[in-house]
Amino acid sequence: MLLSFLMIMGAVGCSVSGFTDTTYRCGDQEVSLQALKEARSASELGPDGREALKGQEVRPIEDLPSWRIIEESDARVALMRELDVSHEQGQGTVGAHALLVVERFGPPGNDGRPGWHLRSSGHCDLRKDLGSLRAAEVTLDPAVPPGVEARKVHVLVTERGCASGKRADGRVRLAGIEQTPAEVRLVIGVEPLASEGVRTCQGNPPTPFTVELDEPLGDRALIDASVHPARRITGGRQ
Repeated sequence: MLLSFLMIMGAVGCSVSGFTDTTYRCGDQEVSLQALKEARSASELGPDGREALKGQEVRPIEDLPSWRIIEESDARVALMRELDVSHEQGQGTVGAHALLVVERFGPPGNDGRPGWHLRSSGHCDLRKDLGSLRAAEVTLDPAVPPGVEARKVHVLVTERGCASGKRADGRVRLAGIEQTPAEVRLVIGVEPLASEGVRTCQGNPPTPFTVELDEPLGDRALIDASVHPARRITGGRQ
C-alpha cells in the first residue's frame, strides 16, 4: 500500500508547513519538538532562571533535573516535563506534560524592574498548531464501530475551548490523514464559532464526523496524530 499524506489546506487557511511536526503547543506555549528533544535540563538554569524559581507563588520543584528548559530569558522562564502517567482532565482530555511558566510583571522592585511571579502551572498535552482551527478530542463513535471492510470511520469530535455548550456541526475539519499498512493517522480540528458575543465554558457535547478512507480499514490502528506522543483513538461515550 502506498503511503499517502493529505493536507487539506483550504479548511485551515495555512500552508502545509503549519502542520509540520516541529510546531506544537502546550496550552499557550509554543513548543518545537526538536527544541524539546535538545532542551537542557532545568538543573542547568542560569542566574535568571534560578531567580525565577524563587518568584511569588512558585512552588519548590523537587525533581528539577527531570524538567526541560523551553524558554529562558531575563523576563520569562518556561519549563516542561513529560509525565510518567497522563493526567485525566475531564471530557476525555489527557494531559501528558506538565508546564511551568514564570514571568516578570507587576510593580517595579528595588532594582526598578518587576519581580518574578508565577504565570501558569498545570498539565497539558502537546498538540499540533492547527492555525485557525481549535484542538479537539477524538473518539470512536460507539454507535457505528468500524469493521475491517469499512471505508468510512465514524468518530465523535469534542471541541476544546468555549463554545457555549454547542455541538460543532459543520465546523469539524480533517486537517490531515496519513494512511500506512499499519495505521491510519488523523489530524482533526474545529473551526471556532463565527458569531461574536460572550461564550460560556461549560463543556461541549461530541459531534459525529465521518472520515473516508482510500482502502478498507482492515486491522490498521486508528491514531490521533494531532498530539505528541500520538495515541490510539478508542471508543467514545454512549
